[in-house]
Amino acid sequence: MFDARLIANEILHRVWAEELEVTQIDVQKILYFLHGHHLLEHRQPLIKSEFEAWDFGPVQRSVYDAFKAFGDQPITELAKKLDPVRRITLPFPKLVDNAAVATIEQHLYKYLEIPSFALVDITHQQGTPWSRTIEAAKFHVNIGMRIKNDLISSYFEGLQTV
Repeated sequence: MFDARLIANEILHRVWAEELEVTQIDVQKILYFLHGHHLLEHRQPLIKSEFEAWDFGPVQRSVYDAFKAFGDQPITELAKKLDPVRRITLPFPKLVDNAAVATIEQHLYKYLEIPSFALVDITHQQGTPWSRTIEAAKFHVNIGMRIKNDLISSYFEGLQTV
């Protein structure tokens, strides 16, 4: 399991190598779909923190915080991590995990072909982990509106390839 910002940076490296641009919403949705595929194919999470159900779909808060300055504009800088002892920001290392890299290589480019708000629409369909989390919150407290990995995994087991 990895920090969501590390995976986001890997996405950015690959996007920029193709001379493409992505916004925060693109990165958030692609992270979610990569995480779901990884859960299904490797039976373990790609990202160690849980996704949260926000208005525009599943979100990784740390990634949102890292890129919020870009608003709806293309992201042009990598996420960094804070060293709390030295009070400085540091770059993330390169992703070298074979399973994580394989998931990204296998699935990233098909999601890059889908417009941002089409990805949002996919996550908002009835029965998705996002919609089920939103619906459940009407009857049960869910602090942080966390989307559970078991919901994501079971959804991806029945998901048709996009």
